Amino acid sequence: MRFFETKSEVIEETESVMQALWRRAYPNRTPELPMRALETVRKAFYGNHPDYEANDAPYHDLEHTLRASLCCMQLVEKNIHCPAFISLTPEMAELAWIAILFHDTGYLKDQGDKEGSGAKHSFVHVSRSQIFAAKWMSHQGLNETSIQRVNSMILCTEYHPQRPAIHFDSEEHRLAGCMVGTADWLAQMAAPDYLLKLPFLHQEMLEARNASPDTPHPMFIPDTDTELLESTPRFFDQLVKPKLEQEFEGVFHLLSDPFPNGPNPYLDRILKHLENINQNSRLMSKG
Repeated sequence: MRFFETKSEVIEETESVMQALWRRAYPNRTPELPMRALETVRKAFYGNHPDYEANDAPYHDLEHTLRASLCCMQLVEKNIHCPAFISLTPEMAELAWIAILFHDTGYLKDQGDKEGSGAKHSFVHVSRSQIFAAKWMSHQGLNETSIQRVNSMILCTEYHPQRPAIHFDSEEHRLAGCMVGTADWLAQMAAPDYLLKLPFLHQEMLEARNASPDTPHPMFIPDTDTELLESTPRFFDQLVKPKLEQEFEGVFHLLSDPFPNGPNPYLDRILKHLENINQNSRLMSKG
């Protein structure tokens, strides 16, 4: 399974790898619509979209979106060859691909907004992503059912404890949403530089809190980035892992080779990150 180590590899090579995964899963269908979505999202992040400023959120950047999209397409490709789950139709798989591509576009500021960074939208970025995706899909001629399906999948990436219930119109739709939510968490926490970038995530949290002091926060925000780092193992064990196993129905096992309990490259990298944090904490306590 391909896993990119550097940002330049992600930016330059992810598209071709995702297309190869698609061809293995659906050799008789060209993913024209997701490719148009990818081009739109790239332009938007780079500041070449008439409605949005270039991405300036310190953590949620195009690299994360592409890593999450690659993970989602790896799940889709594995799903086709795994009888333990129903197989997504190419139409539903395309919608999942579109959803993961747009899932963090809500961090983009509106054109002309020069105040702060897009991190200020952290607490509402999911709804803003849904609006961008729905507008784009409407312009592409997709029907309301497809738009609502993508909106539901994007909502799977929402962490807020008061998140509204997610409507799925079929088990296939639910599975696609589980893949989108799973890919977001796995790609984020398994990224090679995840621990190094946590201070940027903390910076986003603080900016969002300061920009919206009266908005309920989706999670506890530590006072320092060191506290955020030290709390990550507990956060994964108590919140992320149950979400992956229960809410998202264990679809992360699709990436295990052999299925379902073999080595999982994403989970293995996450656990290595957590062990590094724990080792450092033990050393600090002794020193």
